[in-house]
Amino acid sequence: MRKSVRKSTRKIKTKSVRKSPRKSVRKSKKSKKCQKNISKKIAINIDEFKEGRYVSKSQAIAVAYSQVKKRHPECEKYLTK
Repeated sequence: MRKSVRKSTRKIKTKSVRKSPRKSVRKSKKSKKCQKNISKKIAINIDEFKEGRYVSKSQAIAVAYSQVKKRHPECEKYLTK
């Protein structure tokens, strides 16, 4: 009886080599302001969730994004989840 020899079928991961160096990207003042607005609003809505106004934390966060987007339409492009 001969045992069949099985070769490894796993692929070896190779590290990709970057052709150009990464460039650092600065956040604009507006971006920082929008991020500050959303973090404040999330904190407020989480407190309201603890008081029973929202069903879950994720709902409180979703409502915070919606409220900031409505109040500050210029921040819409910076508010990605």
